Parts: sequence; structure tokens; C-alpha cells
Amino acid sequence: MRLKAPAGHPDFGRAVPCGCVARESEDQRAARLLSYSGIGPLARLTFDNLIARGRSAAVRDQEQYRRCVDDARAFAEAPDGWLVLSGASGCGKTHIAASIVNRILERGAPALFVVVPDLLDHLRSAYQPGAEVRYDELFERVRSAPVLALDDLGTQAPTPWAQEKLFQLINHRFNARLPTVVTTNLAPEQIDERLRTRLTDTNIARVYVLESRRPSELRALDVLDHPLIREMTFERFDTHAIHLGAEDRKLIENAYRQALAFAESPSGWLLLMGPHGSGKTHLAAAIANYRRQRGDAPCFVVVPDLLDYLRRGFSGDDARSHDAFDEMKAAPLLILDDLDTQTNIAWVRDKLFQLLNYRHTARLPTVITTALGLDELGERLASRLVDHAVCTAIVLGQRAPSLDAGTARRTRGRKRA
Repeated sequence: MRLKAPAGHPDFGRAVPCGCVARESEDQRAARLLSYSGIGPLARLTFDNLIARGRSAAVRDQEQYRRCVDDARAFAEAPDGWLVLSGASGCGKTHIAASIVNRILERGAPALFVVVPDLLDHLRSAYQPGAEVRYDELFERVRSAPVLALDDLGTQAPTPWAQEKLFQLINHRFNARLPTVVTTNLAPEQIDERLRTRLTDTNIARVYVLESRRPSELRALDVLDHPLIREMTFERFDTHAIHLGAEDRKLIENAYRQALAFAESPSGWLLLMGPHGSGKTHLAAAIANYRRQRGDAPCFVVVPDLLDYLRRGFSGDDARSHDAFDEMKAAPLLILDDLDTQTNIAWVRDKLFQLLNYRHTARLPTVITTALGLDELGERLASRLVDHAVCTAIVLGQRAPSLDAGTARRTRGRKRA
């Protein structure tokens, strides 16, 4: 509010806190700012716990990352202009953006953190009758935020409506010179031209490309950015489908609980077994989307696509296929969907065993979906999947693949520690 004072008075036009704000305690203000920020579980990401020089082994990338972090620290203390962070998933962009927002909140100032695909979903739902927040109110809140962090630009479905909304948002903040942080998995030259002219304008924006190495071969196989897979979340998983019998519903509800527990704290392996259409892929994708929302870089690969890729590459001794396979072996979280195809072929079983045996030995978090029984996967593959010290098997649907009686009892009733 502004003081009521005559023109010429020293306090004329000066903004001052209203009485309710003046009476607000420090804790109340911090809680209000945190609620406004939308930072959610990323409140744990700060400058203190990020990797100072990033994850790349290249010295040039490390120096670029360090410069970006230094700039981000300064921006968090005195937000001015735009920071645009470009790089592959897992290079640390989201951590830096979240650290900026968390530092601003720590200083007692407002900042808003939004993930672009989620924002577009919220805007669409705000059109619906009875929506909790009206579209105009939500859009204005985002485009006029004192400081805005837009995370994951480029992973949204590229519909004309989405592109237009993003241009309206970015163009408004560009014209108003509002402090903004943008992260994107696209190289600057890949960004839509109308957006690129704003995001790379040197009068307002500092652009950091955080990894200069060539694009990972594994990203050609990762389908997590496909619109359908992105929509497969825990919130959208239906455990009460009317066509399910009582026993199947119990199995689905148990699978949902255990998949959510794994997503909250990935450890060991999760094997989702059941007939096609039972929800295995949805739960696997929900785990991947849950972890990515928390700053991780999961890899989601459809096994038949992987086998086609490896077959083409290895037949010509293509080094890129070897690189992709090595990256997959060491991925921090790997989801292998649809382990059903061609497992009776010797070279397929050999490659899958190499992959699973490496991850089994290294105890790397892994999710596998299959409609096959363990006896159909072959003895070597099955030997890794029945190791209960590492792998939790979950059955979805009464027509699920056969297991021995003891394993079936364990998988249906077992709770994750």
C-alpha cells in the first residue's frame, strides 16, 4: 500500500507494508513464500549440495558449468536479466535453477518455479468449468512473477496452442525485463525462432550451454519425452477400473503402492509382470516421471526398439551402438519396458544378460516390465530376476506370467522395506 501524503511530502507515493504484512511473523512469511514458489520437493536442491563443476568429465564443460554457477549465485542475490541454461538431461540445469529459487526464498523474497509441461497442463485445466483457479488468474500469476524459473522448456508437446502460450509468456517477460531463468534440453539453434530471438538476446539474456560434447547416443532410444509417456503419472493411474475383479484390483493396488515406494526411494530392482494392458508400462513411466520431477535423469527404453538399434549397429560394428549400450549399463536409473520380444534368440539373450548382469553386480536401480514368465526368459536372465536380495517382483492381473508357488506368494504380499 502507499502512504496518504500530500504532493511534495517526503513520503508521497512511497510504498509501505500493510498492517497485516507488518504483523506477519518471519516463519509465516517463509511458509507463504514457499507455498507461492511451487518449488515443492526441489526445496532440497541448493548451491551447497550441487556438484561444483558439473557431471561432465571434459575440462571445458567443467569451466563453463563453474561460470554458470557463479553467475547463478550472483543472480540469486540480485535478480537481473535472464539466465538460459541449455544442456542434456542430467547435466545439472534443474539443480541450478532450483538453487536460485531456494536462495531467493531464503532471503525472504518471492520467486516462482514451474515445469513447462506441467504449466501447460494447468493452463488447459483452468479452462474447465469449476476449475479451482481461473485461467486468467493463473496465467497472470506466472507471467508477472517477480522472478520466474521455467524448467524443461522443449519437452512439451509442440502444439500450436502450446507454442502460442509460451510465446505470450516469454514475450511479456522480455518486454517487461522481468528476471527469468529458463532451462532447456534443446540447443539454442533448435529453439522455435520466435522464442529464440527473446531467449538469446544479448541485451538481456546470458546463455550457458552446459555440455559441449556430442549428443548421447542413448538419448535416441530414450522415450521419456514422448507426450504419451510423460502423461503416465501416479496421479493418472486408475486403481479402481470397473472391469476389474476383486482379486485383480488387489493386485493393481499393491503394484501401485510398491511402485510409488520405489519412486520415492529407488533401490534395487522392480520387476512388473502381467498381461498386456494391465498397467505395467504406466507404472514404470510414472516412476521415471516422478524421479525426473525431483531432478534425476532416468532413462526409459522400450526393449524391442533397443534390440533393433543394437542389431543395426553391431552388424556394422558401429561405435555409436557400443556407446549407447555402455551408457545404458551405467545409467543411474534404467527402465526397460516390454521385455517380451525375441528372448529365444541367442544373441538377444547374450546382450540382455550383459546389460542386466552389469546392473545386478553394480546394484543400480532398475525397473523391468514383461508379459513373459521367468521360464520363458531363459535361465541366465531369470537367475538375476529371482535374486530377492536385489529384485522385487510384482504381479499385475490374475493372467500374469507363471512363477513358482513360493515366489508368487512372496511377490503378491511383499512390502518394500
